[in-house]
Amino acid sequence: MDLAGLRVVDGHCHPFLRDPWQVPVAAFTDLFSEGRPGTMGAHIPHTGYFQRAIDEMARRLGTIATPEAVLERRLALGPAWARQAMTRSGLAALLVDTGYPPEAMSLDAMRRIVPCAIHEVFRVETCAERLLRQTTRWSEFQGTFRVELQRAAGRCVAFKSIIAYRSGLAVRHWTDDEAATAYAEALERVQRGGSSRLTDKRLLDTLFETTLDICLETGRPLQVHAGFGDPDIDLLQANPLLLRPILEDSRRAGLRIVVLHMAYPYVREAAFMTAVWPQVFLDLSLALPFLGPAASGPLVEILGLAPATKLLYGSDVGAVPDLFALAADWGRATLGEALDWLVSRGGLSPERGAEAARLILSDNAERLYGIRPE
Repeated sequence: MDLAGLRVVDGHCHPFLRDPWQVPVAAFTDLFSEGRPGTMGAHIPHTGYFQRAIDEMARRLGTIATPEAVLERRLALGPAWARQAMTRSGLAALLVDTGYPPEAMSLDAMRRIVPCAIHEVFRVETCAERLLRQTTRWSEFQGTFRVELQRAAGRCVAFKSIIAYRSGLAVRHWTDDEAATAYAEALERVQRGGSSRLTDKRLLDTLFETTLDICLETGRPLQVHAGFGDPDIDLLQANPLLLRPILEDSRRAGLRIVVLHMAYPYVREAAFMTAVWPQVFLDLSLALPFLGPAASGPLVEILGLAPATKLLYGSDVGAVPDLFALAADWGRATLGEALDWLVSRGGLSPERGAEAARLILSDNAERLYGIRPE
């Protein structure tokens, strides 16, 4: 099924580097791995993701397929070439998680480069870590955190949590005294010159519950990391099924939760969740570019069970604009293969397959996040 003419809303991605043109080879290579920077350099060139990207970028740039040649050629062509590549790839909008990396190009600067709309996704843990250095009392911190989220809701299209990385998705309720104790311990660590990175389950769960409240108040969806990612994640605690108590809580029936990254390898669990809880949506990012053509298998399973109205294209790429264009083209192609597999076996009619593609690539995101087509 040829989806080349369909526009794409990238529902989950990250900002460009401050200088996305002068990129060292080692830093560029690390973009194709979830490993810790500098640790996988001998192995990344032997991954399918890296090889596909270098081959395709070299072909589009008209140079030889080496990182050095690709980086030299894209530097010579500059922003105009990147803008053309994103235009050809049909990118209509980017939903950008501004919480990572900490030093990146601003959204306003990105808007001057890209040919499409850009919308902010607000990462709540980054906000909390910033406030930890500004407040001393738990009650003050709580109130300020809530106000910051309410303000952010006026400009962002969604919130995002990475609690899966820190303490896992088995979120529970803690007493105010327990949360206050955890806050005091984190504050003491920071005042001694330690890291502001929040890891205490008591505090993170409490902040997550506050975020859920703000999502209900403001109508903003919540993107939740699930499945694989950087090596500091406990993958067993990143299973989205651990969110079930929240989904079954009648007080939060109006929530809309976007499970990120295809929840890979919890693909079946995530598809099941979209099929039984109306408030659950599934983003396809990270797994799509990393798996490449091999993502068609998981996609077939997802499409076989999940409502097409609950699935959202995303890339999770960042740093350099070239990857956004590649991911969009690859994502369309892989989705087309999966839909074609179902159509050829009577699982979908050609018309319904084409409708599902439009929903997944753009329409669902525009509806869920309340953004208008450009």
